[in-house]
Amino acid sequence: MSERSGLGGLFDKAKDKAKDLATDENIEKAAEQVKKVAPDKVDGYVDKAADEAKKRND
Repeated sequence: MSERSGLGGLFDKAKDKAKDLATDENIEKAAEQVKKVAPDKVDGYVDKAADEAKKRND
């Protein structure tokens, strides 16, 4: 069995895809969408989570 086969390979592929999608621009878009539907009082938390996600993206 190759290294990227089975459940481990599936997990690796999903992880790679998530990294590709987790650009700073996409993180910001997601945060803006959350803030549209969430109560205003949580906007600061959403911004903080987005900032942290962007830091981890570097």
